[in-house]
Amino acid sequence: MNALFVNACVRDGSRTKRLCDAYMRKYWLGRGVDAQELEICKEPLVPLDEEGLFRRDNDIASGALSGEDYRLARGFAKADEILIGAPYWDCSFPAVLKVYLERVCVNGIAFRYGEDGRPVKLCAAKRLVYITTAGGYLPAENSLELYLRELCGLFCIPELRFIKAEGLDIRGNDPDELLREAIEGI
Repeated sequence: MNALFVNACVRDGSRTKRLCDAYMRKYWLGRGVDAQELEICKEPLVPLDEEGLFRRDNDIASGALSGEDYRLARGFAKADEILIGAPYWDCSFPAVLKVYLERVCVNGIAFRYGEDGRPVKLCAAKRLVYITTAGGYLPAENSLELYLRELCGLFCIPELRFIKAEGLDIRGNDPDELLREAIEGI
């Protein structure tokens, strides 16, 4: 199995990274999983602008998707399982993760549209696991989970697993105990 860990844990000592490490130890280590880590904060990611969109649209139309601009999309599409780790910031996740996801949403690599206009699976992933931590509490219905469900629909990834540790910065809570509980629940 090929696995991809998309590391958007932007701080040293990240609590989210601790949860991701626990997940990888439990499900990937010693199980014949060929896991790749992509530290997206170290990638030269910039949002698509008008010129970038024009170039991508032309490349999609001509089928010229083998260049460096599409390396991240190809890596994403070939993974059998994808783990994304990112802290919960400002009702969402770090902006660099949005830019990364924008860069992997390439028609012709990670998905394509069928004759009926619906997405067709090109992405190998059977599961996307999203791990996050929050100082406060996430709303029961939040835009983060909705966005990830929409992406899984676009990529035709049948399973989304959402793992979180929250309330870590609430006075009176023991963040280490909350993290231990989240790790045990993985």
